[in-house]
Amino acid sequence: MKKATKESLKKNNLREKEIFKENQEVYTNMIVYIRSSNMTEYNQEVVREDIINMILDGQQRGDTIQKIMGGNYKEVCDEIIAAMPRKTPKERIMDFVAIILSALWVLGVIALVENLITDLLAETKSFRFILTVGDSINAAIIVLAAIAIYYYVSKTAFKTMKEKRVISFLKLWLVSFVVIGLLVLCKVYFTTAVLEIPLTLAAILVLAIFLIKRIVDR
Repeated sequence: MKKATKESLKKNNLREKEIFKENQEVYTNMIVYIRSSNMTEYNQEVVREDIINMILDGQQRGDTIQKIMGGNYKEVCDEIIAAMPRKTPKERIMDFVAIILSALWVLGVIALVENLITDLLAETKSFRFILTVGDSINAAIIVLAAIAIYYYVSKTAFKTMKEKRVISFLKLWLVSFVVIGLLVLCKVYFTTAVLEIPLTLAAILVLAIFLIKRIVDR
């Protein structure tokens, strides 16, 4: 299924380039909204292909995007989502595991670089990987904030077409400011080490997490 999903993704990425510029915003918002649904990635690409075909066929007839989709884009997407099968509990668990593994290896690489730079700048070259309480809390904050922002942007895709974009930008900016503030406070005040291992061992663990993530994605 993963292979079929990737093939469909590549095909849709090529075909969507044929969508006229004036139709791109509506199309993008529809796809962004559908991405937050409880459909599998494969079914999302099936729906995406159908939407692309509808738009391209309409463009050939000279129809506007409003005429092609009926104007109420959110309602159209909700009807499509309701008609498609939902993810099974197993698929939801695997998606959650994939998200956690992705976050762990990316944050792990960042932490490795940070520890390496700190060691290189220090007088004594210990080359140790040190994970503090603050680092652990920050990792959880980053993952939760990223998921929350993703779903907020997806679920409000159509609202931003009607509301002032400045307001939507300010909301995201405020959330980002709060998150950054929390990250700094945790980094400064929660400095107790919870893990201290050789930097090479930490690099091996991060690589192992990355490989497991690739296996899960297959």
